[in-house]
Order: sequence, then structure tokens, then C-alpha cells
Amino acid sequence: MRLQDHIAKLSWTAADKVLFIGYGFINIVQNNALTTQELGLYALFMSLQTFLFTVSDGFVLQSIIMFGADKQKRGAINRFAIVWHTVITLGTACVLFLLQEPLARLLGDARIAVVVWYLPILCLVTIPRKLCEKYLQRDVQAREMFIINAAWFGTMSALTAWLLASRQLASFEAMVLIATSGMAVSSVVAVFLTWTHLSLRGARSLSWRQFFVFGAYQGSAGLLGNAVKQLDVTVLQYFFGTATVGIYQSAKTLFRFFDEGFNAIAGLVYPATVRLVHEGKQEQLVALLSKMLSFSMAAMLAAVVLVQIGVAEFIISRILAPQYAAAINYIKLLVFAAPAMPFAVLIAVVIAFGEGRILLRNVSIAVACSLLALWTIGFLGLPQLAPVGIMSYYVVMGVLCLAFVRSRMNFPLRLLWRAVPDTLDFFGLLKK
Repeated sequence: MRLQDHIAKLSWTAADKVLFIGYGFINIVQNNALTTQELGLYALFMSLQTFLFTVSDGFVLQSIIMFGADKQKRGAINRFAIVWHTVITLGTACVLFLLQEPLARLLGDARIAVVVWYLPILCLVTIPRKLCEKYLQRDVQAREMFIINAAWFGTMSALTAWLLASRQLASFEAMVLIATSGMAVSSVVAVFLTWTHLSLRGARSLSWRQFFVFGAYQGSAGLLGNAVKQLDVTVLQYFFGTATVGIYQSAKTLFRFFDEGFNAIAGLVYPATVRLVHEGKQEQLVALLSKMLSFSMAAMLAAVVLVQIGVAEFIISRILAPQYAAAINYIKLLVFAAPAMPFAVLIAVVIAFGEGRILLRNVSIAVACSLLALWTIGFLGLPQLAPVGIMSYYVVMGVLCLAFVRSRMNFPLRLLWRAVPDTLDFFGLLKK
């Protein structure tokens, strides 16, 4: 498992994440143009949409990767995925639309009704993109994924520039226009690039019951895990109001640099893990995981040090608007979750081994710890500790996933430090 053998795919993946980082700066410009209340509404809007699609990913879309290695079964997989992906995402968004008034009263802001009014529209244009993404992840097509994201971010960046120039980028509705337009364009490009994968032909060699049995544990785990990662802003809205959510969201926007990095890693690790487990190549799997953990952990520890010594604060204070100055303290807390994030990626190993019960158990424990932290912070009236919820989730999940890998694969802890000799070897500096 030498990195040199995968330079092409890694290069496209790296380029893809550069897009995310680049748009992150555009996102900061957008945030600075909004009041904390408007940004808080947009944060709730995007969190709801992301949560719905993450739930669908766990219950439905992961079956494309898990069962899709057998080309004879892909027609049955597509029929299942298209129907239930739509039901879960668009169907739930429509239910929330019907409940808009009760939700507005519960969360103490009349404009929550406007948030859920727009939600079905964004979900509708997102459905094709998320479906097509799974085909590309299954076949590790990093170049095509780059093209889709380039269309997505390019559209949103162009609209942002136009709205800024015309002084119209000041409301939640303007941000909805940007998000919906970008997603619609990227969905069209995604369908064009994966058209041949969308066939519904083929014998129904897998029953829907088989799909649901596979997705039950993983989907439930995804539902719980992302309730914390995406809907923590809802808890904060309940306790502290929209303005606090807006400031916290600006910190989460910056933290996305870490999140997207690990989404890229997970996208590469999961298909490879499924294949290696299926082929019984445990030695290669240990090599893959040890490299991922070691290099990622080293990078995250360096990031923690840079943030805490003030480098990040110096930069952030110059790019965030004055109303978001308090976000710096949130970032200082959030970054402590970063070293645990590589270990949380090991959830892919639990899934690949088919250990649904262990997956659900681990996620439930991590979520319980996170929710306990969030509700304690809320009852004590400590909004400055809002990031502790996500921190608790990543730390507990990382510890539990590492314990599973060590018990199932006899994974030695000394391999966590292999980044040093591997780096020296890569540059020819290691003595043989």
C-alpha cells in the first residue's frame, strides 16, 4: 500500500479539497455580509438539509457501495436507492413544511417557518447529486467528483459576487438562492457524468428487505451521529437564540476545513476497506489504516498547536467581521476535536466487517455523551462552551472505533507513529 501507487487519485482528491477550502473563504465573505440573526437562520436551514441527506446516506445510499461490486445487481440497487432516497429526503422535508408553524413556536422564532418553507426545494435539487456521488465513490472516480464540485462552487461563487456587487447579499433568502442554484447546477453535471450508472435494468437479485437489513443499523447510527454534528445548532437555538447560532456557525464554517479533509479521507478509505475485508487481505488493510491514522494525526496535532499559540487567531481576526469576533473562542475549543477525527474515520472498518450492532452501540454511546454535554451547557447558561458537544462526540467515537480495530485486527499502537519513517523513506532520507 504505497502512496506512490495512488498519486493520481490522491492528486484529484487533493484538488477537490482545495475547492472546498477556496469556497470556505467565499463562505466567510458571505457570513460577514449577514447579521448574526440571518446567518443563524441559514445555519439551521443547511443543518436540516445536511441531516436529511446524511440519514438517507446511511439507510439507503451506502448500499450502492456495499452491494455494487457485483455489476449484475446494480439495476436492483438503483431501483431501491432512487425510490427510498427520494422518500427519506424530500418526503421528510415536506412533512417539516407542513409543521412549520409548530416548529416556529417551539424554537422561538417566527422565521423558522420560512426556513422549512424553502427546505423541500433545496432537497429536490440535491437528490440527483447525492445519488451520483455514490457511484463515483464506489468506483473511486476522483476526477469526476472534482468536476461536479467545481460546477457547484463555481456557480455559488459567481452568484455571491453578483449579489455583493448589487448589494443584495444581506438576507437569509439571498443565501438560499445561492445554495439552491449551486446545487441544481452540480446535480445536472453529476447526472451527465454518471448517466451510464443510472440504468434500472437487471434481474431483481436483491430484495428490498436485504437492503433495509443492511441499512437498519448503519442508518440508525447515521441518524444519531448526525443529529449531534448537524442539529447541535437546533439545541443552541432552543437555549440561546438565533444570534448565538450565527456566531457558532461562523466558527463551524472555519472548522469545515478539518471536516472536509476527513470526508475526503473517508471517501477513499471506505471503498478500499470494503474490498480488502472482502478479499481477506488483513495485512494490506492494517497498512492502509496505519498510514491514514499516522499522517492525519500528525497534521491535526500541528493544527492544534498553531491555533493555541495564536497563529489562527491572528488570521481569523482579520477575516471575520466584528460581529463574529466571539467565534475565535469557539474555534479554539473545536480544534481540540481534530486529533480524534482520524480515529472516528475507523467507523468504515466497523461497517466493512458487517458489525452493525457494534456500530450502533458505539454511535449511541458517543451521541449520549455529546447530548449530555450540550444540554448541560444549555441548562447552565454557558454558550461559550457550545463546541464541547461535537468535541465529546469525536473523542468518544474515536476511542471506541480504535478499540474495535485493535481487538478485531490486532492493530499495534506503535504504527500510529509510522508517518515519520514513511516520510523519510518517501524522500529517500531513511537509511536502509
